[in-house]
Amino acid sequence: YNKIDTLSIEEVDQLARLPDSVVISIYMNLNLDFLLQQIWKYLGLVRIYTKRRGQPPDLIEPIILSEERHGLTIEAACKSISREFIPIFNFALVWGRSTKFNPQRVGLSHVLQDEDVIQIVLKTVAQQKASKDYQARVTAANQAILKERKRLRKIKNW
Repeated sequence: YNKIDTLSIEEVDQLARLPDSVVISIYMNLNLDFLLQQIWKYLGLVRIYTKRRGQPPDLIEPIILSEERHGLTIEAACKSISREFIPIFNFALVWGRSTKFNPQRVGLSHVLQDEDVIQIVLKTVAQQKASKDYQARVTAANQAILKERKRLRKIKNW
């Protein structure tokens, strides 16, 4: 409900106690933070912050995840950054409410909570070479590069 600045305290209290209601005043900037918090809650959105090794977390641009879209797992966070992370994913370090201790080492299926901080650790080149599908991935990448070069040559010669 907007324009609560025109109502009495008793009326505002009565409206605020109703289920699924938020009382605000745009004119006086009252309760807007709570409104924003409730919007995030009802939409089921979760903010996940990323952290690079040896750096502080990036608290400016979070990754936004939703249960309805792709889920709230480490795998969903990796896919939202780059789909190339999944085959070379090693583990993730997580700080926040979804862990028992900070930081906790977790896998792809770990479920994240709002405002968790993650650091994704990828496999080293030696670990990648030891994996069974390494040769197939290298061949596929090389074929994609050749295909792109052929496409660019056609455009250039056209």
